[in-house]
Amino acid sequence: MTTAEDNETIARRIFEEVWQNHNYDVIDELVAEDYVLHDPSMPEETEWPGGREGYRMMAEMGAAIIDGPLDIEQVVPGGDHVVVRWAQTGTHVGEMGTIEPTNEEVTVTGIEIDRFEDGKLVETWQEVNMLPMLMQVGVVPEDLFSDEMPADD
Repeated sequence: MTTAEDNETIARRIFEEVWQNHNYDVIDELVAEDYVLHDPSMPEETEWPGGREGYRMMAEMGAAIIDGPLDIEQVVPGGDHVVVRWAQTGTHVGEMGTIEPTNEEVTVTGIEIDRFEDGKLVETWQEVNMLPMLMQVGVVPEDLFSDEMPADD
């Protein structure tokens, strides 16, 4: 039985080894074979495998899109769950859907709730704040939100 402290250590290790150092081999040790990702930013029609294979694909895809460190800003452990708030700043070097690389510096932030069982990550609920990045690379206009209220017609 793992403790909240153990789970926090595992969560930090995943971020450091997988997301910062791109050591994908550690996924076999730290992520459950039947891992499940809940991420509303992923289109429903996206073919995305579950389990360790899906986790590895997600990590490799992230590293291929933004070339820059992913930093932990806050960790909140609670029993079987660990909440992690993170930010990644780097160069947009990889294709993202139909968006070609811009080589612009971008920042993406996210919050995830990770659930652990027997010392392994088994499930993640993730919210990735993509709108600022899309504005930074020019896909969404920077003046999308203005100080003026729309006129009543």
